[in-house]
Amino acid sequence: MNIFEEWTLSIQTALSEILTRLVEFIPNIFGAIIILIVGWIIAALLEWAVENILRAVGLQTIFERAKIEDVVKKTESKKDTSGLVASAVKWVVIIVALMAAADVLRLSQVASFLNDVLGYVPSVVSGAATLVIGAILAHFMARVVRSAVSAAKLNFAELAGSTTKYAILVFTVLAALSQFGIATVFLQTLFTGFVALVAIAGGLSFGLGGQAAAKELLEKVRKETEWHSK
Repeated sequence: MNIFEEWTLSIQTALSEILTRLVEFIPNIFGAIIILIVGWIIAALLEWAVENILRAVGLQTIFERAKIEDVVKKTESKKDTSGLVASAVKWVVIIVALMAAADVLRLSQVASFLNDVLGYVPSVVSGAATLVIGAILAHFMARVVRSAVSAAKLNFAELAGSTTKYAILVFTVLAALSQFGIATVFLQTLFTGFVALVAIAGGLSFGLGGQAAAKELLEKVRKETEWHSK
């Protein structure tokens, strides 16, 4: 066998092996395509179902009352809060379908990456739930504090309500970021600094601007003590 025949045989063997692998791989390609199509259909149906369920149970109204909808509108999103939640569900299903398709195509690295992305979803859901609950609680507590201060006939009801609302919102955002796993050590430092800032600001405002009120309060307590002791 001369060198030309050896080259010809090598080329034929390589082409035959490529053709064999291609024939074996074609069913996997069709299987992956079917998985993606079915996954997309299921994702679209779930998106429609989740969005309509959220509206039916009145969660969209809660989002609007909690001012979450105002934040969503500022992002110039074409969907409202219920639509965004439904879209998130859809993309989770699509990622699952992509993982299955990658497994069929034996793309292990792609499947592993998608698995890591999917593993982060619970943290995102937990953080989003924290934001929603925190926003609702912030506005509710602001109204409670504002009403209580107004009932006490004090003139700082709006200030007390706003302070309560934004304090809860700050803590909520920090808690949500912690759920997302974003710079946990930095968030702890930031939280400590925020508490210290509030304490210092409160001390300075009371020391510089509240001396007269403190004196009046102490004088009132002293007179009531003397009256009860008689």
